[in-house]
Amino acid sequence: MLQNNDNFAIPVFIVHWNRPSECICTVTRFLENALPLKISIVDNSSTIDNFQLLKEQLPPSVVLIRLEENKGWGGGLNLLLNQWLAEQTSPYCFVSAHDALPQGDCLKMLVECMEFDERIGIASPEYGSSELPKYNPVKGPYMVPIPPRISGTVESVDFAHATLMIFRRKCIEEIGVFDERYFAYGDEYDISLKARRCNWKAAVIWGAVVVNPGSWTPKPKLSYLFARNTLLLALTYGGIAHAFMRATFMILNTLRIVLNPFTQKTNFHPIARILGIRDFLLGRYGHPPL
Repeated sequence: MLQNNDNFAIPVFIVHWNRPSECICTVTRFLENALPLKISIVDNSSTIDNFQLLKEQLPPSVVLIRLEENKGWGGGLNLLLNQWLAEQTSPYCFVSAHDALPQGDCLKMLVECMEFDERIGIASPEYGSSELPKYNPVKGPYMVPIPPRISGTVESVDFAHATLMIFRRKCIEEIGVFDERYFAYGDEYDISLKARRCNWKAAVIWGAVVVNPGSWTPKPKLSYLFARNTLLLALTYGGIAHAFMRATFMILNTLRIVLNPFTQKTNFHPIARILGIRDFLLGRYGHPPL
């Protein structure tokens, strides 16, 4: 049984960028649950105004670290994950987006699933819809509709959802932290696939629900990162042939979007996508270009 003090608290690591109101709601939701938690936030070089708003509204118990540059999802979280591995003894930690809202007993259910199966290295809640995360080097990450599962069912998946995850210490010690080449929209898939490659399980816990209000990433940046990073995933987990096939399909699909006016309302930005493919071929990773 976890006791309610810092020595036994489960670390919660949140990466924040320019969404102070949403981040405060997330912190509040975490603190409302019954588990003993120790929350740390890394601010990815938000504007001074947004950083001050966040700092002024946080409870004194929350640790806030400001970075001078935006290191992305993995780069920001790695600072906290490495400190955890070096200085703390908790067998688990939570990793969360700044706008994750765990519902009901979500956090408790995540901890219980880790204690139930010691081979689960990474787990996440569901989003409240019956879809199974799948990965294919050519198709990339995608979701498959499935019949509803019974609440409490623990199901192995290709990757856990990034909005909220629980990591097992032994797993992260073995596989390492996030790959910072991705910057965002890719490193969360990679860490689950890497865990599975090392015979750890990635799992979704049905009935444990997290709400993610929305994404505020501009469409060009999202298109660029998804294009570049899914090609890096294809190369890492499928090899050169699969990466070439995915790049070919992406180029053809981009041309289809440009030429067909009925598909131009898609979330993909054609020019940004082509730039993402180009930078993958050139081996350019990290922070996306302006």
